[in-house]
Amino acid sequence: MTMATKAIKAIKAAAPPAKTTAGKTAAAKKKKPAGKTTAADRGGLRVRMYRVGFGDFFLMTVPTRHGPRHVLIDCGVHAGNIKSMPACVKDLVEVTGRKLALVIVTHYHADHLSGFATQAGEFEQFEVEAVWITNRLDPKNGGAVKIKTQIHALATHLRLQLAARQDLDGAQALAMAENALGVAGGSNDRAMALVTSGFRNKPPVHYYEAGDTAELPPSLRGALTAQILGPAPKDAAADFTASDNKAEQYLAAVEDQGLPSAEGFEPFDRRWPATAADYPPEAFRPWASPAMMEKALHAVQPDVLAAAAKAIDGALNNQSLVVLFTCQRRKLLFVGDAQWGNWAYWLYGKPVKGADPGISAEARKILASIDFYKVGHHGSTNATPIPAVGALSMRCVAMCSTETGFPSAKRTYGSIEKQTEVPRIPLMEALEKQTGKKLVRSDWLATTFAKASPEARSQLDRLPPDFETGDIFIEYVFRE
Repeated sequence: MTMATKAIKAIKAAAPPAKTTAGKTAAAKKKKPAGKTTAADRGGLRVRMYRVGFGDFFLMTVPTRHGPRHVLIDCGVHAGNIKSMPACVKDLVEVTGRKLALVIVTHYHADHLSGFATQAGEFEQFEVEAVWITNRLDPKNGGAVKIKTQIHALATHLRLQLAARQDLDGAQALAMAENALGVAGGSNDRAMALVTSGFRNKPPVHYYEAGDTAELPPSLRGALTAQILGPAPKDAAADFTASDNKAEQYLAAVEDQGLPSAEGFEPFDRRWPATAADYPPEAFRPWASPAMMEKALHAVQPDVLAAAAKAIDGALNNQSLVVLFTCQRRKLLFVGDAQWGNWAYWLYGKPVKGADPGISAEARKILASIDFYKVGHHGSTNATPIPAVGALSMRCVAMCSTETGFPSAKRTYGSIEKQTEVPRIPLMEALEKQTGKKLVRSDWLATTFAKASPEARSQLDRLPPDFETGDIFIEYVFRE
């Protein structure tokens, strides 16, 4: 039975947590109190994934000669919010003592930013050595500022027009538009203000793109290295982020002319007139009444509002800062929500359309060396290219921060029937196989805030070795 089949069955009946031979759940067996540390925590490399819902909140703990130091990579949730963010930030405070060596903001989406806004009171007390942000958010870059303004204008228009829709596609498009604004609990701009100037000690802020030499904070030097793989350099964006380029053109048109009308669809060109007499009678049998004809025409009408929402969603995702860390001979890849254009730059080194020409030798070497992969875009099918999955080593561990939306019948994003579900089940199956069943999803964990997803439980019956859980997180501890 494939995972897809099991997942569909799980929609009807949630599976209970898997039992160990001792009669306890795997989660209970490996659970430890929030905020408490072990010997492994104090001396080893660790990645903690908080269960916030549909968002990213990762904490990497790095062993240094000064003791453990902490790297925070994104802190946000939007759709599928299980209301655990305050508890997760409380755990972050207990673990770090309000001291972070490095804070990374991958891109301008609420599901990666909102925690900095909603929990601003806590974060204002943090001391941070350095902040890294995608250079697509550099306020000193005129082009970046213009694109950000265009996206904000389009998202605002979309939010107004989509708010009255009752259909699932409309609701998900609205969520995408609001994700670009950060309307729930604090705007994305408020979150960025906190990250760039709101920490207690006003740390230096660096804006990076692929190829830049990242400046590590003092406490991490000698313990950690970092290579910036994405986004593609701004001067190469037209070649390596074609979707971004098209989106920018579309966004500029919207800023000048407004959103296209969803009512003015004309299925036939007026240069090709025809009458009923030009067709045999049987051609009209599927549309025996005007109502049936109208329904058929509406079915082929493009959903321009949803398409616009997807355009800005993809544009922002492709701006993601992609970082490859090396620590204690371990390599860890964090890709934010990078989509095809972002990946293509470093996978191929040249523009690629159509058939896969094969990833570059350097990219294959990088992927084969990875010990940890943060699954891109919450498991979306457009954020982890098939060639990248195939190049991963069996020793690689993967974490996917996601939220299916269970026990509700409506998924957070997409649908299994349309093969657009997030996380995409075939991708989860492929990653699970490639990593030797060492892929763990955040919604596998049952918390006081939300039940475990039966889909995630059907995928993984118990945690693999070296994974541990707390009340609101799953973490992996690298053993020597």
